[in-house]
Amino acid sequence: MRRPSIDPKAFSRRRFVIGSAAAAMLASTNTRAADIRYRLGLSQPEDSPNYIRLKEMADHIRAETGGRMQIDVYPAGKLGSDNVMLAMLQKNEMEMYMGGNVFGPLVPVTEMPGLPFTFKSSEDVFTALDGDLGEYIRADLMAKGLYAFRRGFDNGFHHLTTSTKPIRTVDDLVGMKIRTPVQKMTVEFFESLGAKPMTFTLSELYRVCKEHIVDGQTDPLGLILLLKLYEVQTYLSLTNHWWSGFTLVANGEAWKALPWRSSTSTPRSRRSASARTSRSSIPTRWACSAAKE
Repeated sequence: MRRPSIDPKAFSRRRFVIGSAAAAMLASTNTRAADIRYRLGLSQPEDSPNYIRLKEMADHIRAETGGRMQIDVYPAGKLGSDNVMLAMLQKNEMEMYMGGNVFGPLVPVTEMPGLPFTFKSSEDVFTALDGDLGEYIRADLMAKGLYAFRRGFDNGFHHLTTSTKPIRTVDDLVGMKIRTPVQKMTVEFFESLGAKPMTFTLSELYRVCKEHIVDGQTDPLGLILLLKLYEVQTYLSLTNHWWSGFTLVANGEAWKALPWRSSTSTPRSRRSASARTSRSSIPTRWACSAAKE
């Protein structure tokens, strides 16, 4: 094979200077100190789709703003539990937060998309959230000083996992200790079915199942896999009893302080993260038998 020839005249001083300048410009985005530096906390683990996409979003925002804005993403409750992070957000001690079913005690209307057996699919939920219902919820959050981004992240429909017996009828829930999220609605739902709901944070979920503090729990399939609950639970009952999602919010004052908040930079990157994570299918493999007797 003939070796390609290299013309030394092609490497002029001018080209060398242009190439060096371009490399310096690219490097400056990563090395310059950010004018604005925000923290974004969430309780999902580092290998979760939410963290992966939010990290990508933060990297894109830093690039799109030429290094002027940096968002440090803290997964797995590194800044505290959901309740702690939500309190920090309200005090502007943390500027951004992604939360699931945790806003109800502060803004009750945020529980509306998760009402039991109300929606048939995630598409139905997002149609509502992209319309009047979503506007109503976001307005109530803003009244509490929290700016909610328009497009949410899909967590999926909840199912039941248990360690004692499968759930075939409502009677099977009577007396069963079920770990639930913190909302009042979820607690009252299981109480009405005769179960004994117990609220624990997501970071405690694996432990309370392993130690048999609870008999079962409620979560979507993706999260069941992500947290490896098949290691500490025996049965999976596909109940589809309610939908849940994640909402990305910012402290209202921190959001208003951004000089380019009405431009396309931040929203475009967040929409991209949401599109890749929230409305895509989640694998539904289950590592143990769903009907093991």
